[in-house]
This record gives sequence, structure tokens and C-alpha cells, in this order.
Amino acid sequence: MKFVSISGAVAAGKTTLLHELLQALGTSAHAHEELPDRNPFITDYYANPTRWSFHTQVTFLSLYLEHPDWLKDLYDYFFFDRCLEENIVLARQRMLNGQLTGDEFHVLETLTTGIAKLMPPIDKYLYLQCSPETLVKRYHQRGRDYERDLDYGYAQEQDTLYRSWIAGLPSDRVLVISTEEPIDISSILTFLHA
Repeated sequence: MKFVSISGAVAAGKTTLLHELLQALGTSAHAHEELPDRNPFITDYYANPTRWSFHTQVTFLSLYLEHPDWLKDLYDYFFFDRCLEENIVLARQRMLNGQLTGDEFHVLETLTTGIAKLMPPIDKYLYLQCSPETLVKRYHQRGRDYERDLDYGYAQEQDTLYRSWIAGLPSDRVLVISTEEPIDISSILTFLHA
């Protein structure tokens, strides 16, 4: 089984691509889908980020263990709609913005490292990239009340942190995909099969 992360900033198009790939691959693929609405702290976080940031991040980490379907060797492909390690990219943004203390960030990093040892390593990364302007437009189009105040600065910070993170991964395992234009699923499947 190959483990694939669909990675990228908030509103880059991860869930949309996940559903397209699951449809294309049928019963040979399964996924862990990040569902923000299952995080009971998500609305509180956007209302008061400094108070609820740590709670939100710990909860997202816990959701990887809630239904560990990645343990079952029943599929050719298992997709993560945002891999575990990306939670550190988001936590770093929150720390840089004063929403997490250095100690809280360290705890989250330690938890992520520990949980990662229980999980399979990622074989391939599909990194979805688009401009901060497009991200902001998508925040507003999605209609999630808690995202309505996200702005260009937030999108630009995430874009910068994601580019830095992705640059540290082995380039032969990463496919950079622009979501500014229609995505060619066949080229993604070719990359995954290689």
C-alpha cells in the first residue's frame, strides 16, 4: 500500500482533489479526511485564537487516531487529506503569531513526533499550490463562518511556511500541483503509480 499526502494551505483544494482521486481509483483507495467541523474547538479558535489554539491543534492530532484505517492493508493507496506533519506547519504559524507559546509548540511537536512513529511513512506528497489571493477568495466562497475574517496576511504566511516545509522533503516524492487551473488527474495517477 502506498501512503499519499494531499498537502497545502487552508483552502488550497485538498478535499476536492481527494474526492476526485477516490472516485478515479474506486475501491483500491481509502482516506483519512480532515474534517474541521469534527473539531469541537474550531469555532472557538477563530473567535479567540490565543485561548483555543493549543486545544484545536491537539484535537486535530487526536483525530488521526480516532479511526486508524491506515492500519488496514486493504488498499493500493491510502490518502491523508493533510498529513500529520503538516500540523506542525500550522502550529508554527500560530506560534509566530503569538497564538501558541514556545512551550505549547514544543508539546505539539513532541506529540506529533510520537504519533508519527505509530503511523506509516508518506510515500508521495501531492502539494497543492495557489496564490494567497486565490486562497482568500476561497475562504469567502466556502461560506464557513469561522473563516470569514481570514485575510491576505494569513494566506501569505501559510504559503511561505508551506513552501519552506515542502522544500525540505525529497523532491522525487513531491508533485507540485497548481490549483489555479483545472487539475489533470491522469498526470497525478501517473506520478502515484511510478
